[in-house]
Amino acid sequence: MNSRKEFFQKLIDEHYTILAPDMCPIQFHILANILNHDGFNIKIISPEGREAKDYGLSVIHNDACYPVVILAGCFMKELRSGNYDLDHTAVIISQTGGGCRASNYLSLFNKAFAKEFPQVPVISINFSGLEKERSLPFGLRRGVKMLAGVCYGDMLMNLVLQSEPYYPKDEVEAALNDCLSMLDAQIGKRSFLNKKKNYARIVERFKPLMPPQKRKPLVGIVGEIYVKYSPYANNHLADFLVKEGCEVVYPSLMEFLQYCIYNSLEDHKRYGKNKLSFPIWKLAYKYTLRICAEAKKALEGTSFRPYEDFREVVEAGQRVISTGVKMGEGWLIPAEMVEYTSGAVKNIVVVQPFGCLPNHIVGKGMIRPVKELNPEANIVPIDFDASSTSVNQENRLKLMLANLA
Repeated sequence: MNSRKEFFQKLIDEHYTILAPDMCPIQFHILANILNHDGFNIKIISPEGREAKDYGLSVIHNDACYPVVILAGCFMKELRSGNYDLDHTAVIISQTGGGCRASNYLSLFNKAFAKEFPQVPVISINFSGLEKERSLPFGLRRGVKMLAGVCYGDMLMNLVLQSEPYYPKDEVEAALNDCLSMLDAQIGKRSFLNKKKNYARIVERFKPLMPPQKRKPLVGIVGEIYVKYSPYANNHLADFLVKEGCEVVYPSLMEFLQYCIYNSLEDHKRYGKNKLSFPIWKLAYKYTLRICAEAKKALEGTSFRPYEDFREVVEAGQRVISTGVKMGEGWLIPAEMVEYTSGAVKNIVVVQPFGCLPNHIVGKGMIRPVKELNPEANIVPIDFDASSTSVNQENRLKLMLANLA
């Protein structure tokens, strides 16, 4: 038995609690339950207040990027809470493996935990061969289930975002919880992978909450993946925009996964890399396009807006930037801005975490060419760091809201 297999079997056999961040609350709920069905004990943590941010600043150098400070602080807060048996507790993070500080998160967290919590292992989720002994193994079966979980989560996030500006919050939450309960009950059964049937059930449950024909102003949120999605990291940005009378539009999490897969295909095309894995990535790309098309088809006949076909996002990005630009979120951020502003979403917030150099270049740095392409675009970059308050961010947002397109 190899050490990697022994390590993960130990986590299951000894009932380790594995702490995970709340980046995409809906998607991560489903993904955590998939892993829990496999024998793990994943717990999604959702902190509030300043304490976690201060903890992060106390253990991570303040020149590090905002996401790693936030994540370290969230984990430190939980580990210091006294709620866990620290000899049977671990944390789990994702690593892109690209030219981003996220590729170093595991070593940074190990250093942060070394003094107080040396017994707490840090587990990695990545497909780049990083930290192999602590990298969560993915076979075909688990991979297919996880992709289905992302698709279900994306659809639910999309429907919630389109319902909550027009209906009472408790009604939207009730519909969401009903759908999550339905999916949770299917995990481990063949019916979980019957996406066509489950999409239909989700849409049917949300039909009473369809948005009206006359919509509120649409505001898209793009930027660095963790701060874009995490309510804690972005100071509940989506909630603020809804309270200000807007309808929020988020890119799907699957879109980011497709971006990563597409980049592997591009590396083969441009540099001859990934010769052995190229057929697998090509097959994965086609599969994700197909299951996303199924989700789009399920929304036909409703007033819910489906996600864009990823191929259209690629084409939109190529109007302003090369798909060879792939550090961090790379070409994806300007591609999303072009796709949105070429359609109905003229207003965009670009979240800019401190220390994320690639994101500043392809986010804030690409606003001008996007506006030259679509002059009516109303785009505002919002900076986030562990020391800033939400007041300054809200003031910037209100300036954008005063000029809603």
